[in-house]
Amino acid sequence: MDEQTTPAQGTGITPESEGLSLPPGLELLEKLGAGDTCTVYKATFQGETVALKVYTPKAAKWYRDKHNTNVAVFEMSQNRAFRKVPALLPYTAKPIRVIGQDGRFSLCFLQEFIDGLTVEELGAKLGHLPEGLFQVGRVIAQTCEDEGIQGIDQFMRNTLVRKKAGQWFPVIHDFKHVPAEGSKKKSAPSFLSRLGLGGKGAQETGFIKEWRALSARLAKAGR
Repeated sequence: MDEQTTPAQGTGITPESEGLSLPPGLELLEKLGAGDTCTVYKATFQGETVALKVYTPKAAKWYRDKHNTNVAVFEMSQNRAFRKVPALLPYTAKPIRVIGQDGRFSLCFLQEFIDGLTVEELGAKLGHLPEGLFQVGRVIAQTCEDEGIQGIDQFMRNTLVRKKAGQWFPVIHDFKHVPAEGSKKKSAPSFLSRLGLGGKGAQETGFIKEWRALSARLAKAGR
């Protein structure tokens, strides 16, 4: 289950019009997108702009049956686990709270709202991906390798990018990925090898390779 969404616009929406039951003080501003796992809204809660993820009954059942877990609680716990690693703190959305775990309201996860672009949107805007983005991506990859965090390529799949102090950097906000169970740990190339620095035949892999390919396509199209 992932968080791939399709663009959707909405103004003046209410919980009633969306078929939701939400606690007082949580106001919907805009419907950002919907997928198999959840619908994502821009909302306000206690004076703060937040991303509100409302999970589908199908997704809730899948996580409960397959992993014996509440999907909202699982995603928040994954989010928190990333933020316990100091080096990953700047590159992860802040978790806020779970709503509906007790069944009183719709099952939701409130998270920091990331006002940013997708990697593809950034590339289209600039005509390439800036080298600084690759540098930050390498820090994330190395940190996850050092900390034993599996599945970073899946976590980076839906990352957004935003600019701070003149530097573009990714922010991970989708934490529902579950590493494959029961499979032997694959022999991963060394970090230096993944960065193309490990000797003859070394090459970038994973999300860094995908970013590099995207940047090359954009640069070629712009010639």
